[in-house]
Order: sequence, then structure tokens, then C-alpha cells
Amino acid sequence: MTSERITVAAVEDYAVDRDSVSLECATDGPPTATSRTVPVTLEFYDRRTFRFELRANPEVRSPRVHPAFEEDAIEGDVDLAVSEDEGDLVIDTGVLRVVVGLDEWGFRVEADGETVFREQRDDLDVFARQRVEPLGFTQEEINHNPRRVVETGTAFGLAPDEKLYGLGEQFVEFDRRGREFDLWHEEPLGTETPRAYKNVPFHLSTRGYGMLVDTTARVSYDLGKTSTASATVSVADDAFAFVFLYGPRFTDVIESYTALTGRPNRPPKWSFGTWMSRLGYESREQLEEITARLRDEEIPCDVVHLDPFWMRERCSTDLEWDTEQFPEPAGMIEQLHEGGFRLSLWEHPHVPVGTDAFEEGASGGYFVTDGTGKPYVMDHTCQGDYRGALVDFTNPDAVEWWKAKHRRLLEMGVDVFKTDYGEYVPEDAVFDNGTTGAVMHNLYPYRYNEAVYETVGEVKGRDQALVWGRSAWTGSQRFPMHWGGDPQTTWNGMAAALRGGLSASLSGIAYWSHDIGGFRGTPTDALYARWAQFGLLSSNARCHGTTPREPWAFGEDVVEIFREYARLRYSLLPYLYTYAEIAARTGLPVVRPLVLEYQDDPTTHRLDTQYLVGTDLLVAPVFEAEGSRDVYLPAGEWIDVRTDERHEGERTVTVETPLDTMPIFVRAGSVIPEREPTETVRPGTPDDLTFRATLDATGEARGRFYDEDGDALIDVRVATADGTLTVELGDVTADRVTVAVTFATNHSVPDAVTVGDQRLERVAASPASGEWTVDDGRATVSV
Repeated sequence: MTSERITVAAVEDYAVDRDSVSLECATDGPPTATSRTVPVTLEFYDRRTFRFELRANPEVRSPRVHPAFEEDAIEGDVDLAVSEDEGDLVIDTGVLRVVVGLDEWGFRVEADGETVFREQRDDLDVFARQRVEPLGFTQEEINHNPRRVVETGTAFGLAPDEKLYGLGEQFVEFDRRGREFDLWHEEPLGTETPRAYKNVPFHLSTRGYGMLVDTTARVSYDLGKTSTASATVSVADDAFAFVFLYGPRFTDVIESYTALTGRPNRPPKWSFGTWMSRLGYESREQLEEITARLRDEEIPCDVVHLDPFWMRERCSTDLEWDTEQFPEPAGMIEQLHEGGFRLSLWEHPHVPVGTDAFEEGASGGYFVTDGTGKPYVMDHTCQGDYRGALVDFTNPDAVEWWKAKHRRLLEMGVDVFKTDYGEYVPEDAVFDNGTTGAVMHNLYPYRYNEAVYETVGEVKGRDQALVWGRSAWTGSQRFPMHWGGDPQTTWNGMAAALRGGLSASLSGIAYWSHDIGGFRGTPTDALYARWAQFGLLSSNARCHGTTPREPWAFGEDVVEIFREYARLRYSLLPYLYTYAEIAARTGLPVVRPLVLEYQDDPTTHRLDTQYLVGTDLLVAPVFEAEGSRDVYLPAGEWIDVRTDERHEGERTVTVETPLDTMPIFVRAGSVIPEREPTETVRPGTPDDLTFRATLDATGEARGRFYDEDGDALIDVRVATADGTLTVELGDVTADRVTVAVTFATNHSVPDAVTVGDQRLERVAASPASGEWTVDDGRATVSV
């Protein structure tokens, strides 16, 4: 088909409102294109954030519907200073200067005296031809004459040292520069290709900004592949809109992005325990054997999961129990709860033909249609070689029908659902709200997970709302949690799981997990052990795969390693849950790539094989059975938790890594809340709580603790000066608090300890309330 590009050429007129600027723009196109102007609008939410929109067909504008922007969360007073300067329109917010070319279109954003973003119109080859298409739209010829708009977009310049991140859970290189991306949900069939389950059209630049392309249509990026000087972004729609968010700190950008697009509620505490699963437990007897063995082996675990076999053969997903394989499911669930286990059930949104559920859905009009009014039936849609239809989550009656099926299971005692799939919507499918798959394909997983998540909250309570989701789009962080799909059972698969998770962390997804051991096939003993070490120190932890993933399947040595790291996880639950609360309040992820916290350190810019848990624990997974691991330590001082050895930051250290050792470092100047590990997650503030304070060279340590019973984030400070150790705890509701302080080498053990206004007594033996003691150079304060 013949296509033609029409570009924005100049501004014919403009109008300024209190917080917006409207531009009527002349266009430049071939003679076959109808001469016309197009509107461009800039709407400012605060002094650092604005929305840009070009409409190629302004006469048929539709209101934006997704995601519902929470503008009040970021709106601030915006007093635009607008002026003309030598053919430019200058819009000054007090932080940003947005400069628009009037006589000849141009667009750039300046901050702190530098250009941080600019539309690219200067990338020319030796014949003075544009390498990339600037702001405009593409029309395609239909049936030899009429034209329709098929794409809108722009190009922007790249600085020589600029790095780009995000775009969802991508498994390719951490720095996106030099690659192309087609943001269109696909079943990747692994985690080693550019295909992705979680496509989020939001990227971060080391120039200090974030950009959200505001659409649900297909989005295509060329981030410096065609030309190293330029990036392009295009949308398969007649409108091109983006939200520009300036930090310049990445943490500030992500906070603003999630404030606008929605933050998650904190998941229930038990969901931060270990999940045990495989594809799959096939009977009640087998499941109960697994749970009994977990307790016999004293392996901490809170959730067990049933994959497809909880439903009858060739009936997934009709959400009906196979009572031959799982007799008396209500009694089974009650027994699981008595043993300290929660139950997760697998599902997908395809309803198989030949089931009562399909007949109900077809007669009720609950399925996506094929354009003729009939359900869009597809073969081999998912688990099994059968045909099925997709639930239409734009139809309120269909949503209620799907919710009712879940409600019955939840009332039986089921705790959570694994919302698998969601990537299979055809472009020509038609939805109840009048849209097609071209618009709904990327949005479908959001609607699917939203329906299930809401149902869990309606039955179990808002604080228990949870799904275990696979696919995502803009705003999907509202419905925690997410896992990383089906990685290979290889070292590369393990590395890709980490890379994808860190990418998700920079795309607004605060809580994520992965299949410990990999998905397809059987991992080696060493690979399983290494993956377990990494997985048990991710924000959430689940063992899963097509073959057994219980640790005893890999020998007693691996069982001991698994148990050690699972106990470590459970001892760190006060710390993990504190950052889970911080994530709910700020949108910042629990697991963080180093570049998120150390953005100005070039060494972190492409570092994707280690990570931070919160801000104070640095974890370096090992991608081989035995040997050594080079670990980069950013600025500050870092202490090896295994050896207590101190290291100055901004350098690489080498750690010997026998199979039972994964490098973990704690940041000097931090306070880590801990508790004694248990076999299940205990609700509420621990009765006995320990704060492990590691003083930095200045003699200070700070941390935060989420006190559940008090529903408060408490600041904790420990400092030494002039021979006195001062402890500030706030209103912690624990019955007993122990503060274990590790001193820097340039400090001596104090002569006195005070907690608030109380001076404590030093004793020789284990301290009781109001006392403190010294053990091997450590001051231990018991309050």
C-alpha cells in the first residue's frame, strides 16, 4: 500500500491558559495530502510534568480512558511564564523551559541550564536527507485513493553518553540504547528474546527525565539503532501523546510516574513468604505429601500453588474443581490453613468449548467476538489442545460473571489466583465497548487482572487483595504481584529473569518474582541452588517449573542451602515488609537496580547482574556452580555479611563463592530490622524485634521500620559521639527491641548508652531491659 508522511511545520496560532498551551500547527506533506492544520496541546500538571498531544484527526477526538490519571497526586501550582524570543515560544514553569519553534517547528525541553530533551530534525545523511521522521503522522492509501492515518510519532535526539531504561519487563540488554522495541504483548516462550509479557511504554533517560507514551495501541521504538544520534517513537493511532516527567533523579521520576498512573496497595504479609509450586500437583494426596515434607524439613513456606490439574481434563479454565483428584476441596483448604499454608489456584481467561461455562458465556454475550457477533473461538489457546473463547472484560456483565466464579472459590477458602496469560487478543477481535483488538490487545491484561484482584479484595478484604500476574501494561502496578514468565532452566535463563525484573522495577512494577529453578525441564543441582539463593532474596519468592522444584529433589546439600536462605528471608521479613510499605506509599520498587540509587555513577549504568533490596542490602547472584564473583560496590562503605569485612565503595571486590555462598553486603550507615525466622509469616509487629545498626565512618546509622500494629513508618537512628551511643527508636510497639550495633574501625566502644532520655546500665552478661553489653567489639542494647 502507498503511504505518505505529513510533518508538523510551523505554528500558525497559539493560546495560553493558566496551565496549558494550545498550538494550531501548519503541516508539510506531499501534494496528494489535504492541506490542513493540526492541534498540539501542552498541559502542565506541575512545574516538572506535562502532557503533550498531537491529534491528526481532531474532529473525532475521543476522551482518554486509560489509565485513569490521578492528577491530584502530582498537581501543583503552575504559573506559566510565556514569551516569544526570536521566533520561539518559550514556556517557563520555574523548573522547565519548553521551547517551541513558531516560524519553523521545533521542540525542546531545558532544565538546569541544559537541554534534556529535543525533537530531532538535524539527523541528515550526506545528501541532506532525514534519517528519522520528525513530529507528524503517516497516511496509508485505501483502495487506490482514500487515505487514513495509521501512525503518529516523533523523533528525538540522543546525547553521546545517554542511557535509556524501562519499557516494561524486557529481557534484552538493560540499557535499551541501540535496540528496537515493538510494544505489543506476545507469548515469549522463554525469556531470551525481545518478546515480552509486560510492555510498558515508559522509559527513563540518564538526562534526568521519564517519558510515558499515553496510549494502549501498539508502540514502536527505535532507540538509536537506525541512527546512533536519534531515537524514534511511533503509535499505531491517529493521536500521539506523551507525559514528560523531569526528576532529575530517577527516584523522583518513578514517584511522579506512579503517583499519576496509580500505586499498589501493600500486598498481604503472608505473600512475602515462600511459595511452593510446580506444573503441577495432580492430586490432593500429592499436595498434602508436599506440605507435610516441607514441615518435616523445617523449610519456611506460606503458600502452595495448584496449576491446571485442579480443574478437570480439557476444562481449564471453567474454574470448577476436579473432585476426583481433589476430593472435598473445602476440607482440604481448611487443613492447609490449619497447617499454616495459603492456597493459590491457576487460571487463564480462555473458556474452553464443550463446558457449561462456555455455554453460559456464549449465551450471555460474555466473550470477545469475531466481528460477526459470534464468540471469537481460537484453537490451542493455552493449556491443552482445545478451543476456547476470551472473556470480554469491557462488558460489565461478563466481569460480574467472572467475578462470581472466583467469589465462590474465595468463599471456599482459596487465597489467591495466578492470573496466567492475557497476551492472545487478536487485532480484529471486537469488544463490548466497541473497540477492537488493535486498542484492547495491550490493555487486556490490565482489565483481566483488575477483575480478579478486585474480587479477592471484595471477599477477603482490601488488605488481602492479591494476584500472581504475568502480563502488564501502563498502570498494572496497581494489581500486585507479578512474576517473570517462563525462563529457561539455564544460567542464561536465570540472568534473564534478573534482568527482566530490574527492567520492571524501572517501569513502575514494585513487587516481582520469577520461577526459582527455571520453567522448562530439570535444572542441575547447582543451578537450582544458585537460583534459590537469588530467588529467596527477591521481593517475592516462588519455586516453579515443569518438573519437581521442591529442594529435596536436588539432594541434601541443596536442602540445607535452601533452608539457610529461606530462613534468612524470613528473618529479614521486617525489612522486606518495610520496603513493601514504602513501595505502596512512593511507588519505588522493593528490588532496585543500582542505577536507581546511584544514577551519577557510570559504572552502574549497565550493571544488571546484581541488585539492591531496598537501599541497604546489595545482593550479587552467582551464575556458576563454584568459583568467585566480582561485585561492584557503589559509593560509601559496604560490609560483607558473611565475613564482616569492610570495603570502601566505588570499586570492585572479588568474593570466593562455594556453592553455599552468595555475596551479600550491607551498607554502612544503615539500620536493618530483623526477627527470629519462623516456618510461616507471623502477622503483626514482632514481639521480639532486632535492629542491626551498622555505623558509618561518621558514627551514624539510619533506617526505617514499618510497625504494623501502629500502622506507621518509624525512623530509627543510632549515633555515637563523645563516648556516648544514642538510640532513637520512635514509638515501636514490639514488646522487646534489641539494637545490635556494629562500629566502624575509627570508633571505639562507647562509655555510655542512651535511649531517648534514658541512660542505660552496662552489664557483663546478656542484657535485660534498660541494660547494654559489649560482645567482641559490638555494643548490644536491649530496650
